[in-house]
Amino acid sequence: MSGTAGERHQRGPALGIARLLLVTATIVAIWMIVLPWLGSRPAISRHIETMEAAGVQPGAMFYTELERLPLRSEWIEQHLVLWP
Repeated sequence: MSGTAGERHQRGPALGIARLLLVTATIVAIWMIVLPWLGSRPAISRHIETMEAAGVQPGAMFYTELERLPLRSEWIEQHLVLWP
């Protein structure tokens, strides 16, 4: 171990601030660069256009607005033996 406890204590807040800035910069980069890039990909942009054409705002979609899945698919009914 290098340094005394006092030196480590003085480095602590600076290290904490540096970590906070790094995490903040990472979040900003994801929000401002990665997400817009993903939104411009053909599959994602088609999905967004489809949702907007249906009157759904993709940025405000909740799980309760999605279609309900059947409790059991037909494949399960046809291929598995189910007990009553």
